[in-house]
Amino acid sequence: MAVYEILASVLILGGALLVLLSSVAMVRSRDALQMMNVFSPATGMGLPLVVVGVWVHLTGRDGFDWWVLAVSLVTNVSLVIVSSLASNTLARAVYHSGAPVDPRTDPQDLARPPGE
Repeated sequence: MAVYEILASVLILGGALLVLLSSVAMVRSRDALQMMNVFSPATGMGLPLVVVGVWVHLTGRDGFDWWVLAVSLVTNVSLVIVSSLASNTLARAVYHSGAPVDPRTDPQDLARPPGE
């Protein structure tokens, strides 16, 4: 087994483990805001680790390719940007929908009127 295969396996399994642990924590959450919060390691670190692991595997197997590197970088940047924007938008939607929020959630800035 080549070194790149071991490195790719560690990266992909590490990313998959983060997604799994985040999913288990999400099931144990008390409200929608906590679910989104505990899933952030999966979208912010787990999925990018999987993409980097795939890039390492493809580079080790086929040799370096600028196109594969570009696609991997665009994918990772997109994952980080989209997950940040989506979590912010979903948090606002949860608050404005009237869904119950755990009273222990602190701070609850969206519960206050604007300008307060």
